[in-house]
Amino acid sequence: MIKVFKKFLWPEKANIIERDLLGPNFEWYWNESTLDRDEQLEYKTRNTVNSGQFIHKLLETRYNNGNVSVYKSPLYKGFKQIFNQISYINIERIKCNLNLNITGYKKTSHQPIHFDHKSNDFKSMLYYINDSDGDTIFFNKKLKEIKRVKPKKNTAILFDSNLLHCGCNPIKSSKRAVINFMFKKTLKK
Repeated sequence: MIKVFKKFLWPEKANIIERDLLGPNFEWYWNESTLDRDEQLEYKTRNTVNSGQFIHKLLETRYNNGNVSVYKSPLYKGFKQIFNQISYINIERIKCNLNLNITGYKKTSHQPIHFDHKSNDFKSMLYYINDSDGDTIFFNKKLKEIKRVKPKKNTAILFDSNLLHCGCNPIKSSKRAVINFMFKKTLKK
């Protein structure tokens, strides 16, 4: 299941998100990989380029030896309210990703293919902060492309978290910015 929602937010909200997240006061942190889990490198193809990315975690549920803890950024509450039109049971993660135009990246290149969660009980939503190139690509289990979505500001993609997918770094644009949500069971849209 892949659903694309154009004009997801009021234009004023979309402009505020773009201005604030891509402005000089938002803190981005470098991550050497676009993956959180190294075991997913099994989905590597000849076009895979693990370029790294800047991230900002707004919410993350952490599991450690049977203990569950939740990290919430001071910005979390505002972002949660922005996306209240999606019904969910609980949010597992909200993370901002910023990919840059890098030397040698080709139209056929893509970031590592991965899934957000193995379970059928989780959904993911990707929200495009800005207009850019650098598509999101979805794959079947045999790593054959099944859908490609071009980044368009204020567009959201809702999909099953266990669906294989990846992003691409921009080639023409200087940056590609998204907010990635993962939550348990979408009840309605």
